[in-house]
Amino acid sequence: MLRLLKGRRVLNLQNGRYTVTARLFDIINDLAHEKQFILYKQLVKDNIVPELFKLIIDLSENEQARLLEKLGGVYYGHEPLKTINLDGNESFMRENPRKICLIAVTCKIQGRSFSSYIIDISQMGVFIESNEIFPVGQGVVMAFKLPNYHEVFQLNGNIMRSGPRGIGVKFHKIGPTQEDVILRFIESKK
Repeated sequence: MLRLLKGRRVLNLQNGRYTVTARLFDIINDLAHEKQFILYKQLVKDNIVPELFKLIIDLSENEQARLLEKLGGVYYGHEPLKTINLDGNESFMRENPRKICLIAVTCKIQGRSFSSYIIDISQMGVFIESNEIFPVGQGVVMAFKLPNYHEVFQLNGNIMRSGPRGIGVKFHKIGPTQEDVILRFIESKK
């Protein structure tokens, strides 16, 4: 008589011997995480990225959003990414640190409200995930909350770029307090 585990033979109850699959499960389960990872790399022949992509594709949208949120909070051991502000006036051309993140945002564009996520943020603006393409130059009203600040940000901005992944929005008349809070968030390791 056989017992089944997810359609695989696990234990032959007549003579009490484990099958090869069950023994492999036990051995792998007892390995340290580092050795499990080395084994995984060997099994996928160092094609880790495509294998991760396959796993990510199988996740639900909520699971993907949670994964993105977790990865956004990971400190990679280097400085924040930099963007360059190209406003046309050289006095405005300076580097601005930005942070990859996943922050819920409510937007109002052309009298229509929708909820989405800020994917990255700098003191100059944000990139907001959207499947819709909006006209460049269009005004945007945004409301979002940063994890390091107790108040909701209510900011105005203009769409500087729009594409299939979302919109790049430049803040319009941001206050020094808000700019400081954003900079502290960007520099934080959370």
